Amino acid sequence: MSLHPHYYPSSLPRSSVYRGTVNGLRLDVLAHPAADHTAFECAEAVTVQLDVSGLTGEVVVRPLRLGIKVQRTGNRVTFAVPGPQNLQVDIDGMPLLYVYALPVAGCPPTGPKVRFFEAGKIHDAGLIVLDENETCWIEAGAVVRGSIRAAGVSGVRIGGYGILDGGYWLEHEGRRRKALVLDHCRDARVETILMLSPCHWMLVLGACEDVVVAGVRQIANDMSSDGIDIAGSRRIRISGCCLHNGDDNIAIKAISNKSGEDERVPLGFPDEDWNGTVEDVVVSGCSFYNLHGGSAMEIGYETSTEHIRDIRFEDIDVLAVHQFGAVFGIHNGDRAMVENIVWDNIRVEHHFDTLIDIRVLHSRWNIDAKRGGVSNITMRNIKALQSVYNRGYTVSIICGIDAAHPVTGVKFENFELGGRQVRNADDLDLVTRHAHGILFSASEPAEVGRAVSSVITTGPVREVTTVR
Repeated sequence: MSLHPHYYPSSLPRSSVYRGTVNGLRLDVLAHPAADHTAFECAEAVTVQLDVSGLTGEVVVRPLRLGIKVQRTGNRVTFAVPGPQNLQVDIDGMPLLYVYALPVAGCPPTGPKVRFFEAGKIHDAGLIVLDENETCWIEAGAVVRGSIRAAGVSGVRIGGYGILDGGYWLEHEGRRRKALVLDHCRDARVETILMLSPCHWMLVLGACEDVVVAGVRQIANDMSSDGIDIAGSRRIRISGCCLHNGDDNIAIKAISNKSGEDERVPLGFPDEDWNGTVEDVVVSGCSFYNLHGGSAMEIGYETSTEHIRDIRFEDIDVLAVHQFGAVFGIHNGDRAMVENIVWDNIRVEHHFDTLIDIRVLHSRWNIDAKRGGVSNITMRNIKALQSVYNRGYTVSIICGIDAAHPVTGVKFENFELGGRQVRNADDLDLVTRHAHGILFSASEPAEVGRAVSSVITTGPVREVTTVR
């Protein structure tokens, strides 16, 4: 049989709103403060049926690009899932629900180098430290409470369809820790696990090389619950992830914390010396949902290195950026030269405060006396929807800190906002300062250093219109 719902220990909290089936098989719908969630494995299209307690509002299944149609009969919602997909069910006035339709799992890894956490149990593991070529595998239906760390090793693999729950440390120490950290690691892989907050930074790649992160799912609503932090790392590939975070979904930076001086660094571990060059990073095929602050796709604020360069975001669904974050963010607060950044084929379903925020600046997160710069930025094939909450509120910003540290060379190619092509700064409600070489498709370079007018169109499809 190629359809396998995931079932978890009975002590876990269940949704008070959703009950469901997939092709007639019962779904186990778990509750979380940020969003409810359920998961199953499938090899082909299936039908999901949800009974929603007190259903009154409009039902939307995201990402919108899939065009999933919903049938409603009373409190019952039915829709077809076209094979493996990470879906978000958004109903006005109800908790969000993630429906994870996952590819059918193969045989789990075995051997003396495998730490295996079996299904049907809650494992209070605390801190798991992985050694050279070790694998940590969390089976579907298993919950591991704690965090995972590997330092200075290669060949580490972390995977499985089970849950890594960061709540262990808040319960045992009264504070949050980073959930999964690879520190100076090489040739590593993190795949398919579901990570739940409360955590401080969910998944960190610190001074790593040649790391793949594939199909990771996250649900968090805490401030500082960054999704994936790529710090001082090179040759990183992130793909197929579904990230719901209270802070940046993806954060690319260079930073150094000292062991024992920063409560986020456990005693007995090397200093988090993650301030090397960041280069050759590709983030693709992901979906992002952002709460509270931070950006969906962020470079900064900590940029204490010589170069952050050759970064690509492609084929991304931004389901929402709520409150005071940006969709596209570069905040260069230290000495780095941030250059050769490409956003291509990005679909934005909802944003509020800032669409684009590219700045050279100085903030409380920064340590370098010297400022850097930003250059050679491309935004290509972007489609951003608008709602009634955008007009008069949402702006875009491109600013250097002074004439010696500008932003240069920002190209907009086929950038659509609210159903209209962006052809100049006015169309984007763009504010600039110390910015040069801003180009819109085939138009002439935009005038900079002046105020511009507000965008007025509204998108043709429904977006999130409430701050959760």
